[in-house]
Amino acid sequence: MTFYKIYDRTNLKMVDSGVVRDYQIDLDYLTNNSSTLDITETSQGFKGDILAISEGVNLIVLGVITAIDNTDLKISFRHMKELFNDNVLNVFRSLGTLNATFDAVQGLRILIEFAFVNTTDPMRRLPLDIRAFGTSPGAVWVEDSLAINLQEFIDWSFDHYNVYLDFDLDFLNNRIVVTIRKNEFVGHILKDNIKLSKPEVDNNELPRENRAILVSKDTRAAVATYFLRQDNTITNNPNDPMRLMPPATKIVEWDEVDAIREGYTREDLARSELEGNIYNHCILYKLAKRQTMVRPDRFNYGDKVTIIYENREYESIFTGLRFRKNDPFVTCIFGKTRIDFTDRMKLYNQRRYARKI
Repeated sequence: MTFYKIYDRTNLKMVDSGVVRDYQIDLDYLTNNSSTLDITETSQGFKGDILAISEGVNLIVLGVITAIDNTDLKISFRHMKELFNDNVLNVFRSLGTLNATFDAVQGLRILIEFAFVNTTDPMRRLPLDIRAFGTSPGAVWVEDSLAINLQEFIDWSFDHYNVYLDFDLDFLNNRIVVTIRKNEFVGHILKDNIKLSKPEVDNNELPRENRAILVSKDTRAAVATYFLRQDNTITNNPNDPMRLMPPATKIVEWDEVDAIREGYTREDLARSELEGNIYNHCILYKLAKRQTMVRPDRFNYGDKVTIIYENREYESIFTGLRFRKNDPFVTCIFGKTRIDFTDRMKLYNQRRYARKI
């Protein structure tokens, strides 16, 4: 039988529990869509509480409640990173460190601690146990708005540097465990001999840009050109056999003074502009829940995946799961663009309006 429990976000005290009739879960890390839970009795929970859904003793998912409809007996919730959906002071602007390099893992940790651990607002403070694994030096934040939406910063860290958040609950110490990870895993292979489903591939399979021309801020002359390779690295060799084709060019301003002061190179700048564009696609792959050849629940956000179908290889990255309670399949989401137009527009609008704050 499937159960749910609801916990107060500030102290992890249980405020409600019950039986689950149905659920529809969307764990797309990029779009942060809503998931829904159908319950059998009215709930005593509140918006912002933490929701845990379990099958027996096995945890299915954690989430943050966004709405409770006790008329239709339905709870809406989102990925646990919804805990951090709030604005913080743009410390990069206030400290004069815009366009300065920093470690994306530790930078994210500092911002979360600043906003939800060291805050003077007792109702905003969360019982966090923050852990960090890996490093990602060379991150640069350029938005000069007065505030940063922390969830947008979390999405940016994943999109640009493959740094993601993992969550767990520690009831022994009553802590929300949030782990910040730099994911460098490579090795998952999905072959069409699994014979489970035909992958659904977005038409936009090519990177947005695979060629970067650096232009001097002072002279407006081109000072360097770099190219994206098939393994998501860059080269300055135009004849590299692994270079992605056809050319799709981005013009990037190069400021020699800023580069010397902040300690980054032309190659660093080109890498930040090009790497990751190789995942500019969306691939949906349905896998049976009961099969054991590929275990979707063992994927981590940012895992590198090779999908082989009809003698063609797709290099991609894991970005989410979608599944329902009684559906025998789970849909794995790979890549960084979205097939659904409404998803794309919602993500665009969220980021556009957040920058106006």
